[in-house]
Amino acid sequence: MLSDVFRVILLIGVLIYLLIIMFLMRKGKMNLKYSLVWLLTGVVMLVCAAFPGVVHLVAKLFGVYSDVNIVFFVGVCFLLVIILSLTSIVSLLSDRLRSLTQTQAILEKRVRELEHKIEGKDSEES
Repeated sequence: MLSDVFRVILLIGVLIYLLIIMFLMRKGKMNLKYSLVWLLTGVVMLVCAAFPGVVHLVAKLFGVYSDVNIVFFVGVCFLLVIILSLTSIVSLLSDRLRSLTQTQAILEKRVRELEHKIEGKDSEES
């Protein structure tokens, strides 16, 4: 079982974690779409810290001898999910940035060409 000291530390840490997520969402620094993974992680950690019987049951199901080991294993799994989520977001934004940069370069070229045409007509009229 989880020691009482570890449970209290875990509960305090999870509550601080959830408060930080809520603060970031409220200030608009974290988009709701991306914060769902973080909130889900926090809720699972809160359940694990508040109800150690769930942790013990999961540890027995997976054949893990120590409840603390399953807590760290689940934590690492959630970190991997978060990293995967962030990697997909970064990849999508990278593609969008490349497309935006290409579009902006094309528009700049067209503006320069139009400016040269206008300058050419002005010099012919003079």
